[in-house]
Amino acid sequence: MNKLLFAFVVAGSVMSASSHQYSTTAAVTLTGGVIKASQQDTIVEKYKRKDCPVCKGKGWYLSGDGIAKINCQYCEP
Repeated sequence: MNKLLFAFVVAGSVMSASSHQYSTTAAVTLTGGVIKASQQDTIVEKYKRKDCPVCKGKGWYLSGDGIAKINCQYCEP
């Protein structure tokens, strides 16, 4: 089923691409941005447990509605 759907999408895109006259600059720019963003390493620095402003050293905090305890992900365990 997926192969059949893929074949229709490819056939439709080939037929529609040849009939339109437009620039591909936006598509190439977006694709390049996605590739660049996926290759960057982001280093997340966490607070020390005793200095954490979210859990205040407990390792957990209450959810926004005050019902559930959530393990703190802002500080080191």
